[in-house]
Amino acid sequence: MLNVIGRRISTVAIVALISATSATAQPASTMLANPWADERSVEFGADWWGQSEGDVDQNGMDVRLSRYQTAGRWRLDPGDQLSPTAALSAHRLDIHSSDPMLPKRLVDVSLAGSATLAVDQDASLQVILGGGYAGDNAFGDGSAYYALADLIVTRSLGEDRGYKLILDYNGNRTIFPDVPLPGFIYYDRLNEQTTYTLGFPTSSITWKPDDRTTVRATYFLPTTVNASVAYELADRWSAYGSFESSLNAYRIDSDPDNRRLMFAQRRIEGGIVWTGRQGDSFPGVEVRVACGYAFDQEFTRGFDVRDTDTVRDISDEPYIRVGVTMGF
Repeated sequence: MLNVIGRRISTVAIVALISATSATAQPASTMLANPWADERSVEFGADWWGQSEGDVDQNGMDVRLSRYQTAGRWRLDPGDQLSPTAALSAHRLDIHSSDPMLPKRLVDVSLAGSATLAVDQDASLQVILGGGYAGDNAFGDGSAYYALADLIVTRSLGEDRGYKLILDYNGNRTIFPDVPLPGFIYYDRLNEQTTYTLGFPTSSITWKPDDRTTVRATYFLPTTVNASVAYELADRWSAYGSFESSLNAYRIDSDPDNRRLMFAQRRIEGGIVWTGRQGDSFPGVEVRVACGYAFDQEFTRGFDVRDTDTVRDISDEPYIRVGVTMGF
């Protein structure tokens, strides 16, 4: 019965149950909270973003950003939503500039594991524990290490309907990183075309007006909105457009322990995706090539987003993106 619950949850397309940021630089604990879509035992993805050279608004100095993201998860029993699972997430932001106020590199790496227990026929309890490092001095700053912990109770209320009760601790969260936060998510299928979630810290909706088109939108408290539209052009090929905003936090070796450097960015992106299917040489592979425009790019310093000071504003610039995901 609990495996059925897991499959029902996956059809509702719950996205980013815990994280208050976009898909970029998700902590490992967020990947473990998301349900598996099928009977895969391994999922892995890697992306590279290369941005054109711009300038720092405050002094006109040249700056160019590039980002690397890789993430993956693995579970022991591919047929069981309750199987023990481990996840790894690694993100790196390279800052090519001679501006002394900007670090050369920022990294965020996290590792977590989860175990899920059956409460009764219609409910389960998931426990997630892990940790990470987010800073400018690769694993050399003791204050840049942080802990991850989650308790998630999932209860089914019927076909494609139920709720989750969440208690989340993320020592690198961009708001209230020092306290556990409660959360609640109600998920349901409105009709054959529409599924949605309502709750705190995130709500989302997925709409399929026809067999070829998928529209998704997600709101993360306090101010983040992500949206995308995908259209299947032909067998294995699709096009998409998206809007994303991201906010990431890092400890800087020379800063006080109660201050972090934060990088905010918004992006408009469009691209092409090739998806491998049964009968192909690589049935579990998805390849993405895209271009986009990054704007509202800002480095700030503070404890969390409630009180920050501007360090540097970066000019709006185009970028290219290449990514691959695989599962088996």
